[in-house]
Amino acid sequence: MAAGVEQSLLDFFQEPVFLLTPQGRIMRVNAAGVRLVGGDPTGEHLGSRLETSPDELRAWLRCCSGTSSPVAGQLLFRQPDGAARRLRVQGARLREADGQVLIAARCTVPEADRFSLLKKEVAQLNAEAHARRQRQALLEEALHRNTILLRELNHRVKNNIQLMVGLFSAAIRETGSREVRDALQAANQRLLAVSAAQALMYETQQIATVSSAAFLQALAHAFSASFGPEVRLEVSATEGHLTSDATFPLALILNELVTNAVKHGLCGREGVVRIALKRQGDEFTLIVQDDGPGIAAATPERRSSGLGLVKGLCRQLGAELRVENRNGTCITVRFTDSCDGTCR
Repeated sequence: MAAGVEQSLLDFFQEPVFLLTPQGRIMRVNAAGVRLVGGDPTGEHLGSRLETSPDELRAWLRCCSGTSSPVAGQLLFRQPDGAARRLRVQGARLREADGQVLIAARCTVPEADRFSLLKKEVAQLNAEAHARRQRQALLEEALHRNTILLRELNHRVKNNIQLMVGLFSAAIRETGSREVRDALQAANQRLLAVSAAQALMYETQQIATVSSAAFLQALAHAFSASFGPEVRLEVSATEGHLTSDATFPLALILNELVTNAVKHGLCGREGVVRIALKRQGDEFTLIVQDDGPGIAAATPERRSSGLGLVKGLCRQLGAELRVENRNGTCITVRFTDSCDGTCR
């Protein structure tokens, strides 16, 4: 067999393999054997790379020289770092074409060492799993703590809003000025709209989004309590989700539009105000319509007035505002609101 082919065949084995003379001189070694002893030992005596006693090595070589069947043994190799490593070896006699006798020695890791390595790997995996469980427990504890803090925050916000509503109501009762009373009532009504939206978030434990249908129903319920039975609100909504960024400006917009419809459209008489919130993809359309006489030609409004405030809030939302006369005043607010995967 050609020397190159013979070497390739030796390198095919993953375990260290040595070709030895019966006296222990190394004739050939594969790449794994070179790595084991830290250099090419060809031509050296195998004993120069071992911690095993010479007598024990000679006895094993003598046994291998007498048979072509594998002879098991153990050799203690000296590694490049100076540490000794015990390997199981199997040796057998080979006869070359020219009649020369060689011994093939194949090294393997003893079962005890394999078990020890396996134990180390299992211990390492267990340690990693334990550390991962600890991190997960810490994250879950932090999440639970933050959830409790958020509930407490929402509860306090709700109580503070109710306190402010109570203070406004008391001030309305006590003032003797009609102009002051109207201003306080308008501010109180806006606060009630914000309170209804915040209460919905608190009750559903949702921070990022709220149901658009539930939002409209909650606002309509708050308006009905304020305007009394003379005003009938007809509400319709397409199911969807509104982000918290859109919820509060939209609550104030809706409050101003419904208040204007009742005040200027119905003019104190019984009537109907229709509220619709339609959704198509990320686009929402809010429609508020009364059955009054319609709106007069547009005149400049103060920023704090109804439609003036609506226009400012529409700019905040990036919304389009349209006012029409259609069997009464019909106001449409069209805006885009994407919850970016936070919707449930």
